[in-house]
Amino acid sequence: MFPRAIVRLKAEKRVLGIYHFQEHAGFLADMMEFLAILNVLRVQNRLKTVDLCYIDDPTNPNRPVSRERVETSPEFKQMMLELRALLPSIGAELHFDSDVAFEAFFRTHYRRYVCWPQYGFLHSWPSHVNYSRISERGLAFPNTHTPLNHYFDTHGTLPKLTCPPVHLKWARDFVRRHVSPAVPVAAQIRFNAESPARNTDLAAWKEFFRRMEARSELKFILLCLREEIVPELRSLKNIIYSKDHASGLLQDLALIQVSHLSIFPDAGFATYPWFCGLPSIYFAKQKYDFAQRRMQDETGTGLRFLSSFQRRRLGDCTADAMEKEFWSLWNDLDSAGWKNPYWTED
Repeated sequence: MFPRAIVRLKAEKRVLGIYHFQEHAGFLADMMEFLAILNVLRVQNRLKTVDLCYIDDPTNPNRPVSRERVETSPEFKQMMLELRALLPSIGAELHFDSDVAFEAFFRTHYRRYVCWPQYGFLHSWPSHVNYSRISERGLAFPNTHTPLNHYFDTHGTLPKLTCPPVHLKWARDFVRRHVSPAVPVAAQIRFNAESPARNTDLAAWKEFFRRMEARSELKFILLCLREEIVPELRSLKNIIYSKDHASGLLQDLALIQVSHLSIFPDAGFATYPWFCGLPSIYFAKQKYDFAQRRMQDETGTGLRFLSSFQRRRLGDCTADAMEKEFWSLWNDLDSAGWKNPYWTED
């Protein structure tokens, strides 16, 4: 018999994802990108499992831009945590309310892990973080696209995030009951007073949906918070709200995953199809310099790992522009004979 301590030295190596709610700046889309990076590191290093550490020490004085939202909305923090289900092969999930406690764990188990962000063995918090600086090591934005770009440059694709099977089944059943025989198109709408510049242009989107009402072959599944519902859109026969059927966060993402394509304003769910390999159109009013630097994409016209079916359109949002972009993608998918691989169960 070997001593147990020696046996433990041979424990499998894993990825360790570290997310600190007072050190790391991020909203829902940022968390999805963080998870996509962990998935890349798992596959790249031929590892089976990702362990997750969440830290939220109230004595840490750092204040990332997302901190106020976390403090004022417990539901928002819970949504951030729920997204972990998108990662294949999750192992341990650890929560620390003390920087010191996490650091003790980190130094004890450091050599077992491929860590992201890439903290050194002797690192400690609070850090003297400069939130205007982009680090390729994931500090203090653990969703910098460097690992994604490096993997894509080598392999020409990214490993996929996915909703758990139970949520995909719920989404397929939803479509069969409420959408079929029409083709499902997921559409997110957004109305958030904290960043109104990113909100849905309601007049343009309403007119777009109204024009599409005559096309009986498709139906829009609207995704939003309950308080963002626009009641008058219920009068359109090509509209159904997921929240009218008690959907949660993962169920909404599953509806995106089983839909033929998805359309978005400048909102949190827009990045999810990128990491599932699914067609989408992202309508944003402007590009943001900091986000472009974080993505290492100064032009704002495309990300290197996006396919020709994953489109970003910047500028004024009008019904004419939306209709043009929608039918362009629709027709391209039709010409390619594209079928959603998630529509049928494995």
